[in-house]
Amino acid sequence: MRTRIILLLICFSCAVFAQGNDGSISSLWGKISLTGNWKGEDDSDKDHRSMPYIPIIASLENGTIAFDFLEAADDVTVTIRKESQTVLSHSLLVDIPGKYCIPIDGYTSGVYLLELSNSFGGYVYGWFELK
Repeated sequence: MRTRIILLLICFSCAVFAQGNDGSISSLWGKISLTGNWKGEDDSDKDHRSMPYIPIIASLENGTIAFDFLEAADDVTVTIRKESQTVLSHSLLVDIPGKYCIPIDGYTSGVYLLELSNSFGGYVYGWFELK
């Protein structure tokens, strides 16, 4: 029983740390939490899911943002903003599932907004911090 309580407290502490600053900072492991609707306004799953399905995993890896697309997405626009200014706007053709990387090693420290949009009207975003 004592072990379960300790494990529960550790998990809770990690979750609180990962959601610091109103959930705007990436987690301990570099994963960038994405929120939004990737399939666009006419998403047929919206009545069947409590959370929208986002087939993208974004993470910080050695001076890059790595995107793992779990399914094809056609034209994707990646935008990175810092303090309301666009730092990067880049188009990707994601015609097959796979990993795509964008270098960010020259960026200054601070909190950035990552936005991804597709040609179907889908839009997801997440925050990350560089120290």
